[in-house]
Amino acid sequence: MSHRPLVFHVYATFGTGGPQVRAVQLMERMGPAVRHVVMAMDGNTDALRLLPKAVACEAMAPPPRAGFVRSVRQQARILRTLGPDLLVTCNWGAVETVAAARMLRLQAHVHHEDGFGPGEAARRFVRRNLMRRALLRNVRVLVPSHTLAEVARTEWGLGLGLAVLPNGVDLQRFAPAARAPGSDLVIGTVGGLRAEKDQATLLRAFARVPGTPRLRLVGDGPERTRLVQLAAELGIAARVEFRGVRTDVATELHGCDVFAMSSATEQMPLCLLEAMACGLPVAATDVGDTRRMLPESSRAGLVPVGDVDALSRALTALATDADRRQREGAANRAHCQQHYELEACLQAWLAEYERAQARR
Repeated sequence: MSHRPLVFHVYATFGTGGPQVRAVQLMERMGPAVRHVVMAMDGNTDALRLLPKAVACEAMAPPPRAGFVRSVRQQARILRTLGPDLLVTCNWGAVETVAAARMLRLQAHVHHEDGFGPGEAARRFVRRNLMRRALLRNVRVLVPSHTLAEVARTEWGLGLGLAVLPNGVDLQRFAPAARAPGSDLVIGTVGGLRAEKDQATLLRAFARVPGTPRLRLVGDGPERTRLVQLAAELGIAARVEFRGVRTDVATELHGCDVFAMSSATEQMPLCLLEAMACGLPVAATDVGDTRRMLPESSRAGLVPVGDVDALSRALTALATDADRRQREGAANRAHCQQHYELEACLQAWLAEYERAQARR
């Protein structure tokens, strides 16, 4: 009987987000001949619902949290038991698995870094920097943004083992759609309702946009209750839609006229690519690679993090100028077609996985 390769994925969380969506896309491209095991250290595996049934994948519950040394030993036992053909780890939340792989001298290992929580957005923790520097030496590290690559080089001392591979977007699924004439103008955003996404700033900025536009928030998370209360306090609750987690993000974007992103930290946000591919103009915080992702003609809508006035002005400028919305939306779509076509981007990631397996 031929051997079916096993890929073991260890993530801090496997809730529905950009890195997890990319992981699902990669699993799908590997085909039914490859088996997958996913361990989410927080127990959240919601993104597995996006997997086609043909993909052989199971979730593994993480062991109870212990001290660092004990957790590394637990992960080492799991690695010995599974004997994966490829180990894929992601972000700081998988650090014990990274350490276990190093202890076992596991060669078929690829590590992803996709960004930071609010605590490390501006400056990384010294201890974590030192541990990344020690544990990721000689490991193939993949990052989606040039901003993150610079952090990896200057703060973690990574060099030859580092590669910048951009995320991609499905240009057929995320395509422009005509809005019904006379529809209310809708400003949309997509992302978990978490502190680092800073939708509170978006709500405050939206409240200052003239007229009666609507705001659509796609996603869910621990900040939802606070955001619902804030919308009521601002007197805009009737014009704010909390849509929750959706698998049909393209359909949600098709109902929008402007895309907004208020994040305090991002690297290469997939939601921004999806909105650009749908032909939407953008008002967003100037974080990570956002400036690089947008064509030069669409960068007027970039604003500083947490600046309610600037974001309100950017949203107002787009909400009140239909010609500009059409012009920038078309430029954003064309930019995605030229630089971020999904299959080409995924093949670059898969090539890295194949090279890592060859080292086993």
